[in-house]
Amino acid sequence: MPAFEREWAAALEESRRTFSLNTLYEVVHVWQARLASAPAVDAFVTSGHDETGVVDMAELRGRRRR
Repeated sequence: MPAFEREWAAALEESRRTFSLNTLYEVVHVWQARLASAPAVDAFVTSGHDETGVVDMAELRGRRRR
């Protein structure tokens, strides 16, 4: 899992720098969502549906925080 390890290492460094656990919690939350949605994503990809007009999940999370 190089992507998780990379994101976790960056969050850990940020946590050390800021003395805040927020970035670590965010990485865990994002990866929990990715793992929970993986079966649905796999089913969608194998079904051959068109992805035109799909919104990035990270963009939606960013909108919600504002």
